[in-house]
Amino acid sequence: MRGALTIRPDGTGLAYREETPRDRDRHGVLWARLIEAPGEGRPNYRALHSYRQRHVMFHRLCQVCGGPASRTAEGWLFLVQPPPPAERLANWSEGALSTKPPVCEPCATLALRYCPHLKDPVFVRSRKPRVWGAFGGFFTPADGGRRLVPAPDDGYLPYGHPSANWFLASQLVIELTRCTLTR
Repeated sequence: MRGALTIRPDGTGLAYREETPRDRDRHGVLWARLIEAPGEGRPNYRALHSYRQRHVMFHRLCQVCGGPASRTAEGWLFLVQPPPPAERLANWSEGALSTKPPVCEPCATLALRYCPHLKDPVFVRSRKPRVWGAFGGFFTPADGGRRLVPAPDDGYLPYGHPSANWFLASQLVIELTRCTLTR
């Protein structure tokens, strides 16, 4: 099957049978493939398209319209789900990890209304968001390397992690730094 996930011929990690340079990022992490059909169908706000999410996150584009995200002297605008009140420290947003791209101000209300992952989000401006790693899932070889078994839960992987060869990324993760809560 074209594009099927497999084990590298040398047995050192994941690969696609017909892998292309676009399948890995500059850190060598393998990314999940999804069908690309821009402008077709209806938006699925419950699922992020891995390539589009990575593109808008990396280029600081609005997650809703794809135009430039809102940026002021206080930084780029992000909608962030805060920790529960009992776990919330005074500077909880500093160093927070996010898979949600920034937004422009006009689209922020649309994101609030339609994003099912946001429950009472906070507007955070980050002057220096930095690429941190990826979100996705680990796989382990089984049956002498004849098949791959996915881990039961997805998780975060910092770039440079020694297990990156067995990780299939689905979302770029950034760390929010130099943060200001705006509302």
